[in-house]
Amino acid sequence: MCFLILLIIDSLSKSLSYLYSTKEYSKEYNIDYGANINKFLSEKSEIEFTNYIEQFFVGLLEGDGTISVDYISNLSKRVRIVIALKNLEDNRFMLDLIVKYIGGRVAIERSNRYVTWYATNKTDLAKVFAILARYPLLSTRKQCQLEFAINFINSNKDISKEEFCSLRDNKYKNQEAMLEFNNKNFGLPSYFPAWFSGFVESEGHFKLVKSANNTIKSSQFIIGQNYEKHLLKAILTYFNCEDRKINYILNKEGVTYYKIHLGGENIRSLLASQFNSYPLLGDKNTKYIQWVNKH
Repeated sequence: MCFLILLIIDSLSKSLSYLYSTKEYSKEYNIDYGANINKFLSEKSEIEFTNYIEQFFVGLLEGDGTISVDYISNLSKRVRIVIALKNLEDNRFMLDLIVKYIGGRVAIERSNRYVTWYATNKTDLAKVFAILARYPLLSTRKQCQLEFAINFINSNKDISKEEFCSLRDNKYKNQEAMLEFNNKNFGLPSYFPAWFSGFVESEGHFKLVKSANNTIKSSQFIIGQNYEKHLLKAILTYFNCEDRKINYILNKEGVTYYKIHLGGENIRSLLASQFNSYPLLGDKNTKYIQWVNKH
């Protein structure tokens, strides 16, 4: 075991110790979460852990990230990749892991309410683009953002601000066709398990349903996304729940938001197996533990 991995394990243990030092965890689902993350780290080589962080990062980016291009001058455009989260200890620790293994920098912003990860310089952007080549984005919206950014990095074309704004406003012009294709042809990539855990950090919710006397009737795992119905179908396929319904609503802008509600003994067991093998690393780790313990 290399010294670096031991340092990571020690740091993660300290970060998570407050979560499980005074709690008893469900033996039925083998959820001793802090110990499980330590076990996960101790069983992985540095390369294996780096691969996991990269795949997890892609899922996190899909939900809470943005790939944008800012106009500076005719020949100068600034590409930024950003992930913004609530400023909580677990989220800071998770983004620090991303800085360590992927690059970028972290800043505390908006009156200390958010912790934000940035990749803006050429070195960090090159690392992220290489990761996204190995583990492609699965949402059409982020794919459109990435294509727009790479086109400007690879182009030396002199364009006006008006031309740039026109191109930027039309970067999603192919999204509808992409969505239609994915709804018919999408298949689970090999990195989907780690991607899913990263995506849950962004978009997953653990809900307890209470009765009139405030007792807990049931628990639900809820996850959703604008536009990307194929991602919800992929999650149902991954958990062998293709018969479950995908709900949707239209927001004020007319955007379709798809979501699924999964509950029951089998789902809790499947999630326990998932997060034991592909652990959550941020605040959703805490939310998941609370959800399990209160049921």
